[in-house]
Amino acid sequence: MNTFLLWIHPLVQAGAALIGFWAMWQGGKRVQMLLGKKILFPWKQHVKLGTWGLCLWTLGALAFYTTHTVFGYAHITGLHAYLAWPIVCLSLFGLASGYAMDRYKKKRKWLPIFHGFSNSILVCLVLLECWTGLILCLQWL
Repeated sequence: MNTFLLWIHPLVQAGAALIGFWAMWQGGKRVQMLLGKKILFPWKQHVKLGTWGLCLWTLGALAFYTTHTVFGYAHITGLHAYLAWPIVCLSLFGLASGYAMDRYKKKRKWLPIFHGFSNSILVCLVLLECWTGLILCLQWL
């Protein structure tokens, strides 16, 4: 069971990263469209992928329970554990702002900018989190 717990987190989070990066790429299409380029923005798919990615990144914080269960302590993974907190906060903001824009469609200026900017920071943190997680996996092997 402990081995399962140690391997399910990186696998699920790797999938979440791919989904989140795909949603971010689509968000880039939206920015291009707003800047005047003739391009199609797959709104519904962006919302669906973004929701899945952000939810899975938020659930990734459950790894604190995994490390506590397996090793008896949480936060033993150093930077990897500490990066999870801003990732969860930014994911929750991304979910809330994305929900507001999808549910209440209207012309907006600042919410889409904050949504895109915070999710851009989030993707950078997720890349760093993937790197620190890969180092941990290689050490554990």
